Amino acid sequence: MEMYIERFADQGLSCGEGPIYDPATTSLFWTDAGGAAIYRKPLAGGDVTVALEGFHAAGLALAAGGGLIFGGASGFFHWSGGAPPTLLCNEVDGIRCTHINDIIADSRGRVLGGQEAFREDGPYNPGFLFGIDPDGQHAILEEGLHLSNGMGFCPAGHTFYLVDSIQRVLYAYDYRLETGRLANRRELIRFGDDDGLPDGMTVDAQGFIWVAHWFGGRVSRFDDRGKRVQTIRLPAAQISSVAFGGADYETLFVTSAAQYWESSLAPQRHDFSTHRGGEVYRIAVGVQGKPEHQAKLGGQAVRERHG
Repeated sequence: MEMYIERFADQGLSCGEGPIYDPATTSLFWTDAGGAAIYRKPLAGGDVTVALEGFHAAGLALAAGGGLIFGGASGFFHWSGGAPPTLLCNEVDGIRCTHINDIIADSRGRVLGGQEAFREDGPYNPGFLFGIDPDGQHAILEEGLHLSNGMGFCPAGHTFYLVDSIQRVLYAYDYRLETGRLANRRELIRFGDDDGLPDGMTVDAQGFIWVAHWFGGRVSRFDDRGKRVQTIRLPAAQISSVAFGGADYETLFVTSAAQYWESSLAPQRHDFSTHRGGEVYRIAVGVQGKPEHQAKLGGQAVRERHG
């Protein structure tokens, strides 16, 4: 399917991540996970501005009371825009919440966030998926994850999707909204070598799943049975994440990464001399997305533990 692909922002981001649309300000927020900054740009025009710098952020969620929830190298934080970020959680059941990658809020305002545990230069222990309730309670929801990445909920909220990039798998779980717990993990999509690594993802209003392909130079749309139904190719190889936005949520925003990573995980015939990325793209896909849920974590006490 041919469609117009526009550069929404062109900053040469080391690792663009976490795009999320804020309807209150009609702006897109995103991060540079390799550059310790969060950016903002109005959809109607204007310049890119630095919303927050000096804090590592890889995944974003809107906070219901204003501002953003973000996950990064040091844990989960709330940033209201008028003061330094507040630490919400950096330890769950004795496990340090370091190297948080993508995060997402559910319809009750909980936040789920997973770890990037993978290290290419040596052995490592697999990571965890954490959940934080609006009352500040924490839980470990999943373990054994190598690089927890994109997450999403089906429109009804009873199915949760999670990407493990290193395993090249998108998992589906039954999601128990009353408790925020997961059950019945199954492998919904197994990606091939030519797909590159599955990265960020989102779910549209019809329940179709959109996945970014790092090393794959494209975004793919899948039905809820895991069948690929559409592919959008982009002029960058390292596509990192996707999000719907705009007044009608029919615009897909896509982040990419300029960093050089000559990994053995790349497809066998991957050309590392091609343009890697660093831009944020805007695509009118003609498919309606849905707003992401807002997190209700900004009001609880800081839960920081040491030792």
